[in-house]
Amino acid sequence: MRENNEDWRKQLDSILVEIRGLDLMFGDQLSLLLILSKLEGLKMADNFSIYRATVFSVLTSVTELVKVLNARKS
Repeated sequence: MRENNEDWRKQLDSILVEIRGLDLMFGDQLSLLLILSKLEGLKMADNFSIYRATVFSVLTSVTELVKVLNARKS
């Protein structure tokens, strides 16, 4: 989105709201805090390669968190 000059901040803010809600539901989990900190940091990332690397890092972290949460359900 950002590389196409689209409104990426609106999407980012939406994701942050959802993750804060998850944090309220699931308590003080370090992985959620790390994801939140990376997403907040995107707002100040001027270097596109750092921005992109951070997005992929967040996606990896979210995937791992989903696996952990699914394992807890079982």
